[in-house]
Amino acid sequence: MTQLNITHVVVISLTAVFLLVALDRAGGLRGPQPTYTPPAAPTAPVAQVDPDKGKPPPHNDTVEDMPDGKGREVTFYACTACHGVALIKAQGLTRDLWDSTFDLMLERHKMAPVKPEERAEILDYLAEQFPPRRRGRGGDNPFLK
Repeated sequence: MTQLNITHVVVISLTAVFLLVALDRAGGLRGPQPTYTPPAAPTAPVAQVDPDKGKPPPHNDTVEDMPDGKGREVTFYACTACHGVALIKAQGLTRDLWDSTFDLMLERHKMAPVKPEERAEILDYLAEQFPPRRRGRGGDNPFLK
């Protein structure tokens, strides 16, 4: 009888394992694989929704956080459905730039459509309350005159 040394046993064993794995394409020899189950979403308190206004805003701002003026309420509900008042207040644009921004929000950010008369009222409000700021030298600085 021929004696098998350890090297032969290892080579034969590994070859058998590789052949079994290669031939088991359907996975029958591996048994059932565990499936990933995503964790349950945490339950948050449900915000109160005003049925006349739609879904709750993603912030704690109120209409009173915006400057008083004609069109304040319609502007608040149209704009703050997606972002807070601080973002609006940080802008300073001409009416044409506000109009372009409005188009951008509708097209790129999927803002809910607004009636043409409401759009005009919103643009008038934004242009009046948040006009372009003066930049550079000059401005209202009396020392530079």
